[in-house]
Amino acid sequence: MILLIILGLVAALYFPGSRQMIVEEAMPILNPYLLWSAEREIDAISRSVRREARETYSIPLTRDWNNWLTVNFTGDAATDPWGRIYTYQAWADSFRIRSYGPDSERGSSDDLVVTAQRPY
Repeated sequence: MILLIILGLVAALYFPGSRQMIVEEAMPILNPYLLWSAEREIDAISRSVRREARETYSIPLTRDWNNWLTVNFTGDAATDPWGRIYTYQAWADSFRIRSYGPDSERGSSDDLVVTAQRPY
Protein backbone atom coordinates (compact mmCIF):
# COMPACT_ATOMS: atom_id res chain seq x y z
CA MET A 1 0.00 0.00 0.00
CA ILE A 2 2.78 2.44 0.93
CA LEU A 3 4.62 1.59 -2.26
CA LEU A 4 1.50 2.45 -4.30
CA ILE A 5 1.19 5.81 -2.54
CA ILE A 6 4.86 6.60 -3.21
CA LEU A 7 4.51 5.60 -6.86
CA GLY A 8 1.40 7.75 -7.16
CA LEU A 9 3.20 10.78 -5.73
CA VAL A 10 6.21 10.24 -8.00
CA ALA A 11 3.92 9.95 -11.02
CA ALA A 12 1.98 13.07 -10.00
CA LEU A 13 5.19 15.06 -9.50
CA TYR A 14 6.46 13.96 -12.89
CA PHE A 15 3.75 15.92 -14.71
CA PRO A 16 4.13 19.73 -14.41
CA GLY A 17 0.43 20.45 -13.91
CA SER A 18 0.17 17.91 -11.12
CA ARG A 19 3.41 19.10 -9.56
CA GLN A 20 2.14 22.67 -9.15
CA MET A 21 -1.14 21.48 -7.66
CA ILE A 22 0.64 19.22 -5.16
CA VAL A 23 3.03 22.00 -4.14
CA GLU A 24 0.16 24.45 -3.63
CA GLU A 25 -1.76 21.95 -1.53
CA ALA A 26 1.29 21.05 0.54
CA MET A 27 2.43 24.62 1.31
CA PRO A 28 0.26 25.10 4.42
CA ILE A 29 1.87 21.98 5.82
CA LEU A 30 5.39 22.81 4.61
CA ASN A 31 5.56 26.53 5.50
CA PRO A 32 6.14 26.10 9.26
CA TYR A 33 9.05 23.79 8.52
CA LEU A 34 10.42 26.12 5.83
CA LEU A 35 10.20 29.12 8.18
CA TRP A 36 12.01 27.17 10.89
CA SER A 37 14.67 26.13 8.38
CA ALA A 38 15.20 29.73 7.23
CA GLU A 39 15.51 30.91 10.84
CA ARG A 40 18.21 28.31 11.48
CA GLU A 41 20.08 29.22 8.28
CA ILE A 42 20.00 32.95 9.03
CA ASP A 43 21.28 32.24 12.53
CA ALA A 44 24.14 30.11 11.15
CA ILE A 45 25.06 32.80 8.62
CA SER A 46 24.95 35.48 11.30
CA ARG A 47 27.25 33.42 13.55
CA SER A 48 29.65 33.04 10.64
CA VAL A 49 29.71 36.80 10.00
CA ARG A 50 30.35 37.46 13.71
CA ARG A 51 33.10 34.82 13.78
CA GLU A 52 34.78 36.45 10.79
CA ALA A 53 34.52 39.83 12.51
CA ARG A 54 36.26 38.44 15.62
CA GLU A 55 39.00 36.81 13.56
CA THR A 56 39.64 39.49 10.92
CA TYR A 57 38.14 42.62 12.53
CA SER A 58 35.96 43.11 9.47
CA ILE A 59 32.65 41.92 8.12
CA PRO A 60 31.60 41.52 4.49
CA LEU A 61 30.72 44.71 2.70
CA THR A 62 27.15 44.93 1.43
CA ARG A 63 28.36 45.05 -2.17
CA ASP A 64 30.46 41.88 -1.65
CA TRP A 65 27.70 39.88 0.07
CA ASN A 66 26.75 37.51 -2.74
CA ASN A 67 30.36 36.51 -3.28
CA TRP A 68 31.04 36.09 0.45
CA LEU A 69 27.89 34.03 0.90
CA THR A 70 28.60 31.67 -1.97
CA VAL A 71 32.22 31.20 -0.84
CA ASN A 72 31.25 30.46 2.77
CA PHE A 73 27.93 28.66 2.26
CA THR A 74 27.60 26.22 -0.60
CA GLY A 75 24.48 24.81 -2.20
CA ASP A 76 21.12 25.52 -0.65
CA ALA A 77 22.64 27.18 2.43
CA ALA A 78 23.19 30.40 0.42
CA THR A 79 19.49 30.68 -0.43
CA ASP A 80 16.37 30.67 1.68
CA PRO A 81 13.92 27.75 1.41
CA TRP A 82 12.00 29.64 -1.27
CA GLY A 83 15.07 29.81 -3.52
CA ARG A 84 16.09 33.44 -2.98
CA ILE A 85 19.51 34.55 -1.77
CA TYR A 86 19.57 35.98 1.75
CA THR A 87 19.91 39.77 1.70
CA TYR A 88 22.45 41.65 3.79
CA GLN A 89 23.15 45.17 4.92
CA ALA A 90 26.21 46.32 6.84
CA TRP A 91 26.65 49.50 8.87
CA ALA A 92 29.51 50.85 10.95
CA ASP A 93 28.32 49.10 14.11
CA SER A 94 25.99 46.31 12.97
CA PHE A 95 24.66 44.17 10.15
CA ARG A 96 21.33 42.68 9.08
CA ILE A 97 20.51 39.43 7.28
CA ARG A 98 17.03 38.96 5.86
CA SER A 99 14.78 36.52 4.05
CA TYR A 100 11.63 37.97 2.53
CA GLY A 101 9.78 34.79 3.48
CA PRO A 102 7.23 32.81 1.52
CA ASP A 103 5.55 35.82 -0.09
CA SER A 104 8.83 37.42 -1.35
CA GLU A 105 7.62 40.87 -0.28
CA ARG A 106 9.97 43.17 1.59
CA GLY A 107 8.56 44.47 4.83
CA SER A 108 5.70 42.00 5.16
CA SER A 109 4.86 40.13 8.34
CA ASP A 110 6.54 36.91 7.21
CA ASP A 111 10.02 38.44 6.73
CA LEU A 112 12.76 36.81 8.77
CA VAL A 113 15.37 39.27 10.01
CA VAL A 114 18.46 39.06 12.20
CA THR A 115 20.21 42.28 13.17
CA ALA A 116 23.42 41.93 15.15
CA GLN A 117 26.08 44.20 16.56
CA ARG A 118 29.64 43.81 15.40
CA PRO A 119 31.50 41.93 18.13
CA TYR A 120 34.34 44.47 18.34
